[in-house]
Amino acid sequence: MLAAAQQAQSVGQLYATDASVKGSVMLAGSGTSVLSGSSIEAGTQAATLKLERGGSLLVCEGTKLSITSSQSGRQMLFSLNSGNLELNYPLGTEADNLLTPDLRLLLPGPGTVHVAVRVAPNGDTCVQSLPWNAAAIVISETMGDATYQVKPDEAVVFKSGHLAQASKSKSNCGCPKETPPTQVAKATPPSVPLAPGSPYGQNSPPAAAMLPPPQQPLSPQAQQLASAPPPPEQHLAVDAPMIFHGDSPAPDLRQNVVLLRLENTKVVPLEPTVLPPPKKKAKPAPTQVAQSQPRSQNQSRGFFSKLGAFFASIFH
Repeated sequence: MLAAAQQAQSVGQLYATDASVKGSVMLAGSGTSVLSGSSIEAGTQAATLKLERGGSLLVCEGTKLSITSSQSGRQMLFSLNSGNLELNYPLGTEADNLLTPDLRLLLPGPGTVHVAVRVAPNGDTCVQSLPWNAAAIVISETMGDATYQVKPDEAVVFKSGHLAQASKSKSNCGCPKETPPTQVAKATPPSVPLAPGSPYGQNSPPAAAMLPPPQQPLSPQAQQLASAPPPPEQHLAVDAPMIFHGDSPAPDLRQNVVLLRLENTKVVPLEPTVLPPPKKKAKPAPTQVAQSQPRSQNQSRGFFSKLGAFFASIFH
């Protein structure tokens, strides 16, 4: 058994955390060396097989793949019952083959093989030529002679593994792409800077401390005073004519004038009007006229003297 394992050709080294291998294996320094004729079954994570001739195979989670190589190691035969597989390696003038329960995929060289394959349990087979694939993918039925060629950057689904039911697709035929979890950003309100010596320290004050104090309701008297309009400005202007009769005794105007409320910014116009004495029917005696004339003059002079002194006392 050990001699048979030594004679078997190593196809590559397996890197996986929970994959299982059935067949001949050899422990290597960095991984597990898988020999020809072995099968690899990936667990909950995809397993990577680095080929000895260059390139790699990606066995998707839950997929079982069998590998057999020629004695020279230049040609390989892959067998896939169900699951997903991705091939990415350079190929020389030889050709590799991939077998499914219903189809056969021919991968001729020279060029780079970059192909994804998915086989469903009901037989639906998806073949996808990935962007940098240079090899022509020729597909044929295991029990027929018809062929189908998948063009570059094209994905084709064969219903129940029949070429006659081929249809183009835009789905991914390789390993399921993991969707990164959605991260929701949480915005934190900025802290309010406080004056030195604040009782809240460096943290933000509570919401109740930031609210303005409530207003106390006004009493009915205060509301009435607040809603009442301001009193209008009062100004007093006096325009009083003075009438003087020459034969009448001088009136005493001090009491009336003192009771008036005068403005300092306005001048009270006082326009005295002097009326002539009434006409007398009979001429008085010379002695009486001579006696009354000085008296009238004296009375007139005394009145104007008193009036001038009164206004002089008010405006000075």
